Amino acid sequence: MFIPLDTCTDEFSEEAAAFGYCPVCGVTHSLPYGAAKFYAHKLRQELEAKGDMLLAIPDGVAEQQELQARLDALAGNSRYSTDYLWGKALGQMLGIMVCRKQDGTVGIVRAFSGQYDRVYEIPGWAPPVMDLVRYNAVNSAGNKIVNEYTDRINILAPSEKALLQQLKQERKARSRSLMNELYALYILGNFKGEKKPLKEVFHSKQGMRTGTADCCAPKLIHYAQQNQLTPLGIAEFFYGAENKSQTRQHGMFYEACEEKCQPILGFMLCGLQ
Repeated sequence: MFIPLDTCTDEFSEEAAAFGYCPVCGVTHSLPYGAAKFYAHKLRQELEAKGDMLLAIPDGVAEQQELQARLDALAGNSRYSTDYLWGKALGQMLGIMVCRKQDGTVGIVRAFSGQYDRVYEIPGWAPPVMDLVRYNAVNSAGNKIVNEYTDRINILAPSEKALLQQLKQERKARSRSLMNELYALYILGNFKGEKKPLKEVFHSKQGMRTGTADCCAPKLIHYAQQNQLTPLGIAEFFYGAENKSQTRQHGMFYEACEEKCQPILGFMLCGLQ
């Protein structure tokens, strides 16, 4: 959702917030924080005041009444409470992008990483990169098969070692096949208008991790491309209880992660002037 700004802050940082090497053109591309930290602080204040992710849809937003009606229908649902981020979730990365429409209007788009308490879409936040309907269908069918293997394994007697090992290997192969099917649903674009499957643009010596392309930066950049927006700045910050590895603290800003984002952002930012 693009939220137009009435006035724009003069605050601006040239420091790179999102970046990566592009395997297509052989150049490292980046996007600065720009003015995004300023609006990230405002987003944090809104969340603290509201207590949930169901932030009001401001005037000037396209389809404002329809979006607000969807939010109103979710009001009171504890699933969207920010208490989740201080409990079992142990916090989550949130992001905001300052961008410009083709008519010159400057505004912001906001995103949360991955799923929010098992939900991929919340009105007012950027949607996931993949086609969620197709993703759910493929994931449901694939998990059904994997679970059937698990059920067969669980009822086997311990003495049936050969069959047990065979079923475990088949389940592992099916799980790997499912992941490949899901990754194939992620089609990434750049600002030259080029589109490629996720696996073709992932550039890293490390293997692809679960959740690649589900972080805030890929969601925001993908949304900009889909809606003819020009990114001007981006900022990602952590909201909630410190994570188990103690690498993320509440309210702190972090550049695009090395494991899942940097390997794809080089391609996604290619062509951005």
